[in-house]
Amino acid sequence: MFKLLIRKCIQGILMVLIVSALSFGLLSSAGGDAFAALRDNPQVSAETIAKLQSDFDFDKPFATRFANWLSGVVRGDLGESITFKTPVSTIVSTRLMSTLTVCIAAFAMAIAVSLLVSIIAVYTRHRTIDMIAELIVTITNSVPRIVLAVVALAIAASVGTVAGTGSIIVVLAIPLVGIFLAQFRSSLAETMSRDYIVVARSKGLSEFSILMRHAIRPSIGPLITVAGLSIGALLGGSIIAESVLGRPGIGSLLVSSVRSRDIPVVMGVVLAISIGVWLFNTLADVILLINDKRLRTAELDV
Repeated sequence: MFKLLIRKCIQGILMVLIVSALSFGLLSSAGGDAFAALRDNPQVSAETIAKLQSDFDFDKPFATRFANWLSGVVRGDLGESITFKTPVSTIVSTRLMSTLTVCIAAFAMAIAVSLLVSIIAVYTRHRTIDMIAELIVTITNSVPRIVLAVVALAIAASVGTVAGTGSIIVVLAIPLVGIFLAQFRSSLAETMSRDYIVVARSKGLSEFSILMRHAIRPSIGPLITVAGLSIGALLGGSIIAESVLGRPGIGSLLVSSVRSRDIPVVMGVVLAISIGVWLFNTLADVILLINDKRLRTAELDV
């Protein structure tokens, strides 16, 4: 376990550095800055704009600006928002908690639905139930999040309400249901055909008891892996859903900050999302290691 955590920490640091450098480089090469609108204002002098650019390091080379930003991150200082005139850490942390709330709820909903439908389908082994499960997988994997968000917005508008937290949770959960259901149902069905399950049946154990006591844990490994890898897609989906549904979160903050060229906020959001993806992937690997003794043995042999 310790070796895994050390390896994951090194991978996380490298990932954050690479993603941050690429994002900073793309923003710097895009042209223009957050003060472009001020140049059209005759009441704002060129000296004032130059002073603002100097305050935010826009007059320095890319390497110097990135090094200054990185040293600030190490000190826990993400800088100040150009638009909001507020510490970036305050803005990002507030919006991040809002997005994490709905993302965790959507994640839990997707896991619960996937487990329930998979267990029912494998337990009953009824063709109709199988067809329904396959239909759920096909539909949920086929519909883009932006379409789901627009549909949720249209439904809310038709009943005279505002699309709330429940709407965005459903929008984020539906694509995950297709991924999780396809993975776990297939894994569980395969496990139920293994030799030790046949032996358990020969001992007179009920199908439900076999399923719950002997099949779920060996089958859940692939689901844990897929769940860990889906965190990035979930956070990415929140950008679309929050923008369409008008919910203040990390996604809508990123979109508005990119439009206004508020580079400190954009970099703060990129940093938060990168760390979040790394953290959840690491957590998934740890849970996978705890769940499967064979993986723990393999880890010791590395």
